[in-house]
Amino acid sequence: MGLSLIAGFMEFLGLALIYPFIMLIIAPETLSSQIPFLKIPNNTQAGLLIGFCVFFVFLLKNVFIIFSQYIQNRFVVNWKKDITKNFMEYFIYAPYKETMKTSVTDKLFVLDILCNQSIDGFIMRGLNLITNSIIVIMIIGLLLVKFPIPAIVTIIFSAVSLYSQNLFFKKRMADLNANIASEFEKYKTAMLENISNIKDLKILSAEKIFFDNYMEKETSFRNIQKLQGFYGGIPPYIIELLIICSLFILAGIISIQNITDNAKLISSFAIMVAAIFRIAPALNRIQASIIVINNSRGFVKRINSEYEECNLAEFKKYETDSFEKLNFMDKIILKNINFSYNENKKVLKNLSLEIKKGDFIGIIGLSGAGKSTLADVIMGLLPPDSGEIIVDNTKLNKKNYQKFRRMIGYVPQQVNVIDKSFKENVAWGCPDINEEGVIKALKAAQIYDVIQEYPQGINSNAIIGSNGLSQGQKQRLAIARALYRDSEILIFDEATSALDVQVENEITEMLKTLSTSKTIIAIAHRLSTLKACNKLIYLKDGKIVDIGTFSELSARHEDFHNLVKLSSIN
Repeated sequence: MGLSLIAGFMEFLGLALIYPFIMLIIAPETLSSQIPFLKIPNNTQAGLLIGFCVFFVFLLKNVFIIFSQYIQNRFVVNWKKDITKNFMEYFIYAPYKETMKTSVTDKLFVLDILCNQSIDGFIMRGLNLITNSIIVIMIIGLLLVKFPIPAIVTIIFSAVSLYSQNLFFKKRMADLNANIASEFEKYKTAMLENISNIKDLKILSAEKIFFDNYMEKETSFRNIQKLQGFYGGIPPYIIELLIICSLFILAGIISIQNITDNAKLISSFAIMVAAIFRIAPALNRIQASIIVINNSRGFVKRINSEYEECNLAEFKKYETDSFEKLNFMDKIILKNINFSYNENKKVLKNLSLEIKKGDFIGIIGLSGAGKSTLADVIMGLLPPDSGEIIVDNTKLNKKNYQKFRRMIGYVPQQVNVIDKSFKENVAWGCPDINEEGVIKALKAAQIYDVIQEYPQGINSNAIIGSNGLSQGQKQRLAIARALYRDSEILIFDEATSALDVQVENEITEMLKTLSTSKTIIAIAHRLSTLKACNKLIYLKDGKIVDIGTFSELSARHEDFHNLVKLSSIN
């Protein structure tokens, strides 16, 4: 606001100097009599002095406006940075259950589009609106002092112009603004669906269906943009017509006043014309800012509702930068665990379990039995609704969940390979990289020799390299990532389900070797992966039906025995 006031004052000063400058050129003797305190001996010196003052004021004004724009842009960019920072912190630090409520598309939409549209379209334009409004007020103030009647005419025309345009566009723009945020989200979702599902849509021969769906969403969004652009382009031409009308009216007012002093007449008309032509672009910017601000209201409303849900202070309260781990020397006890994603249905029901250090545990059950949910609860990603988890003699809570998770290495079915070197992929999430530790982990995961075949070995780009890696080799890379951190507990969530039999057997043999020094929990539909486990947990409808060895469960439960038969495992 302060910068805007100074900018407006400098506009005022620049215009105020035009009158004496023109008077000096046309009638220097008149100016000398009007400003006797200058005591300038001749008109040439007076012309140079006033000309220099005009030049200096305009130079200073432009330099200051450039500087104020820099300050303004820096302020807006920093604000945008703070907002996106808060949202990213929310997505990262929020409980896992909270993050599951929104898709990747929604998160990208919030971080990118909502923040940009809200800040650039609302805040930036709001600042421009304030700056240009102050400029218009200052210039009209000058005219009111020097030329009250033309100033009143200018005020009336400016007010009529803005009011009539707002009246004309308000309803039309309101309808567009109400829909643009949701239409853009649909368009963005369709775009990401097409890009991320290329293989599936080709296999389904559904290219036309997906493309038509994308074009339908894009057309709807672009139509709104088209109308917004059309309405936004009209105001400058309306204001241009009003300027011409204003000039005719000003000329009429001056002629009615019957000014006989030609110098005063020309100077007065010149400053009024300069004022009008300075007000006109400011009015254009004001009108454009109003339109863009209105266009951005849908985005602002959405980002406000998203921002209200961010409770960063609560989420980050127990997070630390320390890499301290919880002590695990004996066993983990899950006692009377209940969990639900919503109030309508429990996924885990009064579940109790004991995991001893060094166990090789398999979790088996039909789809929907709660296997992955149980793994997430064990990892501390999903705190139970009721019940407790005890590691040795320490009960897990918000204060120590992070320490507990640092003991765990997780190997999912779909391995996330990042766009960095193999070395950085293995040490992903660690502040410092121990190259010897990376090599040791890669060798333990039986993937080191494969990576060494690449031109730069472990320093080769993993994304490029991963195109040549099989699914099994990617799983080994994920295992190396877990081993590098010296994770005491390894959890495999359907990690072998997409592998062929030979590679699955190789991974299973590796797990047997690792089980001599690690506690391993494996979730799998394939029973062949779980046959090597020393303990199987049989889940059904969120409850533990039985716990025992492979042969014990096969003997005790007909359902499990039938699964064994179907899998052709003896």
